[in-house]
Amino acid sequence: MRIRLALAFFGLTLTLTPCAQAQSAQDPAPKAPAEAAPNAKPAPKVLDLGQRIDGELELLDIDGVAQKAKDLMGKVTVVNFYSIQCPVQAQWDGRLAQIQKDFAEHGVVFLHINSNVTEIGEKPQSQPTADDKEAKKPYENVRAHLAEKELPFRVLVDHGNKLADLFAARTTPHVYVFGADGKLAYKGLVDDDQRDNKQETRTNYLRDVLGKLTEGEAVEAFSTKEVGCGIKRVGAENRGGGRRPRGEGRRGGPGGQSGGQSGGQPKDGGQRGGD
Repeated sequence: MRIRLALAFFGLTLTLTPCAQAQSAQDPAPKAPAEAAPNAKPAPKVLDLGQRIDGELELLDIDGVAQKAKDLMGKVTVVNFYSIQCPVQAQWDGRLAQIQKDFAEHGVVFLHINSNVTEIGEKPQSQPTADDKEAKKPYENVRAHLAEKELPFRVLVDHGNKLADLFAARTTPHVYVFGADGKLAYKGLVDDDQRDNKQETRTNYLRDVLGKLTEGEAVEAFSTKEVGCGIKRVGAENRGGGRRPRGEGRRGGPGGQSGGQSGGQPKDGGQRGGD
């Protein structure tokens, strides 16, 4: 009897033990709490002076070649919001081309962003395949304009106005300068001489900022009031905008100015950037 009871006891023990082990295997191990990345800063919704943009931000140019923001780190970079139809942009095209040529030997990168739905359309245009040599290249209107005016601009297309909205860009032209550290150092005008009639006395904002940055000098971030044609953003309210410059017809300023201000002096004495 004692032997049978012992066997029964051990049999019960052997039967229960595997069940307990199986139940234990089903219980997941407790997860360690996720650690936040040290000093992580969210990407800004609207870029301000002294800030950097998300390095993963990417746009395609009219040839379908991608440009990522992170690939520009270590380089002084000029971003200009551009139009092929705006007469105010046309007044600065020659000077922009010359500045680009003058600073090419210093490694300054120039990117011209077309965000006008009336010029590039709502959706990206497909690139021809390598086998289709007779196919027309996309953005023919932009290519024809650059060729006719002999402009050396690399034009990127901003479908949906994502970059224009991030930069809070309002006009063409609207210039933004980033230092080699990736921070926005200047935004606003090319110079304060829209009509190119005071070469000896004008203030050359873009050229002066680039001169300092390429020489390693410190630049206290500032802005000037943009002047140009309003960017034709996606949306019904912009479809019939035509080519009239922003502020045209306002008293006290030449046609085509944004905000009705003339002279291009720094707004509020020049907006200053943060650290």
